[in-house]
Amino acid sequence: MGAVLEQAYVQPICTPSRSALLTGRYPFRLGRQHDVLWPEEPTGLTLQAELLPRRLRAAGYRTHAIGKWHLGFCRREFTPTARGFQSFLGFWTGSQDYYAHTRRLEDGSFGLDFRQNLSVARQYRGRYSAEVFAEEAERIILAHQSEKPLFLYLAFQSVHAPLQVPKRYRDLYPGVHDRDRRTFCGMVSALDDAVARVEKALRHSGLYNNTVIVFTTDNGGQVLAGGNNYPLRGNKVTLWEGGTRAASFVHSPLLKKRGYVNRGLIHVTDWFPTLLRLAGRPTVPADDLDGFDQWDTISRDRPSPRDELVYNIDVEKRLSSAIRVGNMKLIWGHPGSKNGWYPEPGVIELWPLVPTELAPTRYQLADHRWTGDNTTWLFDLAADPTEHMDLSAERPATVAELKHRLLRHRSQLVPDNFGHVYATGWC
Repeated sequence: MGAVLEQAYVQPICTPSRSALLTGRYPFRLGRQHDVLWPEEPTGLTLQAELLPRRLRAAGYRTHAIGKWHLGFCRREFTPTARGFQSFLGFWTGSQDYYAHTRRLEDGSFGLDFRQNLSVARQYRGRYSAEVFAEEAERIILAHQSEKPLFLYLAFQSVHAPLQVPKRYRDLYPGVHDRDRRTFCGMVSALDDAVARVEKALRHSGLYNNTVIVFTTDNGGQVLAGGNNYPLRGNKVTLWEGGTRAASFVHSPLLKKRGYVNRGLIHVTDWFPTLLRLAGRPTVPADDLDGFDQWDTISRDRPSPRDELVYNIDVEKRLSSAIRVGNMKLIWGHPGSKNGWYPEPGVIELWPLVPTELAPTRYQLADHRWTGDNTTWLFDLAADPTEHMDLSAERPATVAELKHRLLRHRSQLVPDNFGHVYATGWC
């Protein structure tokens, strides 16, 4: 019933990916390219951008958000129910305890971050978040009146750190000896069960046959917290394929072709115009989007309208940028701090190990840090998807062309307000 999106891309970290998803624009055009939003930052996703739920409400949709927000909350205007969602249950920051729903602040104190719309929701303390979110999704779906269409933005906390899961899920993996990896696998299984509950509710309500389910991560796996991007290079927070290639699929009876792997180039900005097209409200040039309508690509396995994507452009502290055109990928500047190839789970003993400072009795993979000796890489991702063979010295004309494209995009860069928010007084 689905299509696996083998060439789907997101941003290297949470807030930028969510910004791109809900606006259809690259984060560097929104001022959200440099970092995530931290709990005490007095800013958020620019209020000048109209978000997807507001557009869908104008098309007659009921709009609901569940789970992680991470797009700002310093003023009411930045919160979900002020940006197009008619209801919200979840947390405003980027991570928290899965049971207590608390977040540690910079001064070492802890605060409860769980909201029902704008009100603090203390009644969920002690309950695992994936189960709470699945329950709320079931409630919304089963209560929905089918004469109006529904948009449900369900942003699970899983599988972000901290690594926590009910014991019954961790016990499913007795053969996984690494504690973090075993917990991580259990978290994925808990997420699977939560998604299954959503699908069951859609079938029971009679909505399933006219529903499109889009599943995507918001960045690559964190190899220091149970994740793994094998065989791709790099980690979350990097511009390597391991930090930006997304685990993604679409499931729907409305797909014309099902049960296949789609290899069209897709970026997280594409969901904005794709979903609006499905809602009968196709975008127009005046929307000034970076995303493309990909429904025919996904549903009919037709060629992708996208032949270029910008991984990111960030000049806040040092240049960090990357672009892909066709199969050629250029990284120009700092790629991120975890730059190696991390092994497939189960073969960790074949790799060099070093003790960690935080846990000297445990071990992690040796850190492949960027030394600053190189600032330009060129890869042919069709022949070398794992980014082993740097072609920049052999193909200087291609390097020059892709740098020229990045500079053209850079002319649209909005300075990131990270690090300047206290001076500029956004809130």
